[in-house]
Amino acid sequence: MGEIFNYIAFGFMLWMCMDCIQRREHFVWIIIIILLPPIGAVAYFFAIKNRAGTVPSKAVGGNIISFGKSEKKEVETDETLQLKELIGKYQKAYHYEKLGQAYVEQKNYESAIANFEEAIQRDPEMLEARYGLAKCLHGLQRYDEASTVLEKLTTLDKKYDYGNAIFGLAECYRLAGNDEKALAAYGEVINSFHFFKAYYHYARLLDKKGKKQEAIDYMKSIVGSSKDLPDYKLEKERFWIDEAYKYLRKNGIELA
Repeated sequence: MGEIFNYIAFGFMLWMCMDCIQRREHFVWIIIIILLPPIGAVAYFFAIKNRAGTVPSKAVGGNIISFGKSEKKEVETDETLQLKELIGKYQKAYHYEKLGQAYVEQKNYESAIANFEEAIQRDPEMLEARYGLAKCLHGLQRYDEASTVLEKLTTLDKKYDYGNAIFGLAECYRLAGNDEKALAAYGEVINSFHFFKAYYHYARLLDKKGKKQEAIDYMKSIVGSSKDLPDYKLEKERFWIDEAYKYLRKNGIELA
């Protein structure tokens, strides 16, 4: 009987050690588990594993939604565990948004979405949560849903994130195949901001609609504007400048 207990205790210790490694908990826990059998393993179970729990299937009061097999496994860190603890105590939109951002850093968009949605529900004016939600949906190639979120965000603040929100809206329209809305959104971008990528895709959409000369003129404007850029900006926009040159050459236009 004692031998069976030893096997069970050893297996439990090994399980807790593996769990500690997977969660990236502090290495001191492994030392405690090994040097204080089986009390160390039991202490770890109640202090860390049982507190973090497993991923539930619904979002209720701050829990994380599971989207099935396609979901990337959550990696619990000191930050996510602390935020979950704060959510359990205070149920604040701020903590949900920060937990969403933590999952974005892990590229765990499904888990991030649940927290951003909860933050928005609790504070509809929290623009950071709306922006984070849109980025996650874009990352999952759910462009129609992302555009809906960005429509609301840019209604609240047209210039949010220095124009990147309205630019992201244009991108989502284009990637979703909604060319008319994409043209209108890119038009707003290029009227207020100087993103060469926006000029380029605006020109390509004009070309697609049969407005070849207008497209050529916008491609020329990219090349012309590039001559006055400082070096750091020129390097940043180099790809789109080169693409504009390629487009012009393909259409029989050579620039000096």
